[in-house]
Amino acid sequence: MRSFRVNLTDVVKHQILEQLEYIADDSLDNALGWHDRLLLAIRQIGEHPGYAVDEEATRRLARETRKLVFEGTYLVFYQTDEAAGVVEVIGFRHGMRLPREGEA
Repeated sequence: MRSFRVNLTDVVKHQILEQLEYIADDSLDNALGWHDRLLLAIRQIGEHPGYAVDEEATRRLARETRKLVFEGTYLVFYQTDEAAGVVEVIGFRHGMRLPREGEA
């Protein structure tokens, strides 16, 4: 099976950092463990990039967008460029938060 390179946009890095800081306000150990698990899950997208297509995000962004649900709570949105062998992670948010304009 082909492995894809996984890239995170600067926006996603910022979104993850915000969540990390929020969790760290309660427990630094929990935040660091959560961050490690999240990064592992994101890296694994490159091994198995075929998670479910998110129809709403695809419609909003006018490009096929897939979604990984992390720990039943967080949403990781990404797009795949099969020709280039790249998965671009374009969005991350808590599942209870609605997307802002232009977000996945």
